[in-house]
Amino acid sequence: MRLGVVSDIHEDAERLAEALRILEKRNCDEIACLGDIVGFDVLVYRHLNSRNASRCLAMVRENCRHAVIGNHDLFAVRRLPAGNSLFTFPADWYAMDFRDREELGRGSVWLYEPRELSAMLGRKEIDYLSSLPEFLAVESGDARVLFSHSLYPDLTGSLLWRPENAWDFHRHFQFMEAQQCAFGFSGHLHPPGLGRADRADFSFSRFRKVKMGGEMVQYVCPCTASTGGRNGVLVLDTKQRTVEAVPLKAGRYAIGSRR
Repeated sequence: MRLGVVSDIHEDAERLAEALRILEKRNCDEIACLGDIVGFDVLVYRHLNSRNASRCLAMVRENCRHAVIGNHDLFAVRRLPAGNSLFTFPADWYAMDFRDREELGRGSVWLYEPRELSAMLGRKEIDYLSSLPEFLAVESGDARVLFSHSLYPDLTGSLLWRPENAWDFHRHFQFMEAQQCAFGFSGHLHPPGLGRADRADFSFSRFRKVKMGGEMVQYVCPCTASTGGRNGVLVLDTKQRTVEAVPLKAGRYAIGSRR
């Protein structure tokens, strides 16, 4: 079985369409989306004139068998993430004044308003995003796989924390064990290639194919949207026991591009 993985689309409909074409050519049986379907940061992305949250959501709904919610998706629908051990979100978080949230978060929580444009979603699109789970544990071929936008306990990536070494994956691997998953896939970190972590090592590498061993492993998917780094998709082949990071061919958007 071949499973395609896309993540961090950020309303870049052109790049998502290319990603889906690549996965179709790779004969993927199923596709998983790891969140951040919407969310346009004006300081990061250059596809202002072609951004289309509605089209991206429609493509995800049509093509992705599995989908989870990301931190930018949560903000778009004003939904709080599930509890974590790092920060407790007040029930009235989105109703609070921005400066109060900024002070309460103390630099540890994503705050979107200064840089994020509205996704301009309709009611059905809001309902779809609101319905997405924070993680999925599914059978894929002969493997049980965990899908999430980020890492436990911050599965949605709503905090500014990022892993720096293998130890930072310790609790995530415990969570994978509880879900009886041998392999995990997440996005959020926007690696320029393939991210991989086991109990002893965590690293980013170029776009390439790697052999899956018998140990528990977390893979980090590249960003689908065009950013300052390279973007792409992942392909999991459960029969050949391989994971491949495949780059998108389209170049980065030029400043002022009307594309």
